[in-house]
Amino acid sequence: MEVAQSAWRNRLVEFFAVPFRRRTYGSLLYLWLAFPLGLAYFVGLVVGFAAGIPLTIVWIGLVVLFVTLAGAWFAEGLERQLAIRLLGAAVPARLAEAPVPSRKRFAHLRAVGGSAALWKGIVFLFLKFPLGLAGWVFSIVALVVPAAFIAAPFALLFGQGNVDLGFWGPETFLEALPLAFVGALALLLSLHLHNALGWAWARLAEWLLGAAAPAKLPPQEAAALLA
Repeated sequence: MEVAQSAWRNRLVEFFAVPFRRRTYGSLLYLWLAFPLGLAYFVGLVVGFAAGIPLTIVWIGLVVLFVTLAGAWFAEGLERQLAIRLLGAAVPARLAEAPVPSRKRFAHLRAVGGSAALWKGIVFLFLKFPLGLAGWVFSIVALVVPAAFIAAPFALLFGQGNVDLGFWGPETFLEALPLAFVGALALLLSLHLHNALGWAWARLAEWLLGAAAPAKLPPQEAAALLA
């Protein structure tokens, strides 16, 4: 019985502690960056491949494809760092071996072109746009609606509007105060959902932005990534 009560208290503390976790704001920032970055990746890749592939009959097409793939490799590196630093993802290395010296630059380019991370990463960059847009819309709705509920009593207090829910229309600060409590709980739930989306993005990055499959973490380290 005591163990069950302790577990319940721990879950309750975890629920209310979500605004004080660094990972929460990392997930928020990642989701808000996902849409503009995803749009930029999508446009760049579509334009690069659409212009480069038909022009491969002349040398300029090869140059366009090279620049496109080089830009994709750079973008994948950026995404890898964002996933590691903001989401705590354990993304594997992109190359099996360390970069070669500059005198063997061609060998390095060949290693990059043959790396599974380059081609899997391109899939990640394409997915970033639709998934980033969906996450961005969700984030706006999930943050604005609770914030509106929290602000409702204060709007009535300062005479800046009215509240009409259809079935109930509070007219004073005290009457609308329950809305603020509902909004606060909804905001906490929203932050947990943001963390869940961040966790999903981290797992996707681990699978698509590294050369090998992600290694399984010990239970303690896996739990720390969610903190």
